[in-house]
Amino acid sequence: MTLVFYKKIDFSSMNSTLYIDKFIFWTESDTEQLPDVSFIPAMLRRRMSVIEKTAIALASKIAPEHNDYRIVFASRFGEWEQTIKLIRQFYTDKEMSPAGFSNSVHNASMGHLSLLTHNKNSYTSIAAGERTIENALLDAITSDKPVLFVYAEEKSPQEYTKILDKPVLTHGCAVYLDKSGTNAYELNTNDKDLPLLSFEQLHDYLENRKDIETSNWKLSKK
Repeated sequence: MTLVFYKKIDFSSMNSTLYIDKFIFWTESDTEQLPDVSFIPAMLRRRMSVIEKTAIALASKIAPEHNDYRIVFASRFGEWEQTIKLIRQFYTDKEMSPAGFSNSVHNASMGHLSLLTHNKNSYTSIAAGERTIENALLDAITSDKPVLFVYAEEKSPQEYTKILDKPVLTHGCAVYLDKSGTNAYELNTNDKDLPLLSFEQLHDYLENRKDIETSNWKLSKK
């Protein structure tokens, strides 16, 4: 597998103005381990992982009633609880549950969201390590049609305690990017040595309507 990082991107040939009027951010707390998922049919809800419930709950809060939009889903770690469960199952039983495997793939959340919303447009699932948020957001903002950007992570398993810099809480966000609206941004190339775009930074930028900057691109408020 080859990883390509684009240091210089030319946006001059595209419509570089977009609008961000709707977004939601959520992080688990002592009083709330999951967003409200009561609207998901019980039979489907029982089969969903924490990350699926989180992503779909947040996406549903701001998704438009029409279905003429793409979906970009981002998660650095994805379905790690389900993956660990499958590995243990294979180690003990020498086989894996087909249903469990179908819920372990990186696009499982968006597959379920598409079914729930009857959205037949394309969706993309992105994992890019520490650059997951900024690379997935770039995919969303360069789309030629409205996009629902969804990011989610589930709580880090005990097995990862010694590997991670700090524990990961269940958290996520959903941002709707359109070609019309009131909060306009202009996309331009950037060439600065900046920290990687974090979940907390993105929340602060949108909540306070600041410019959104990465080392490669910048969304400037208009």
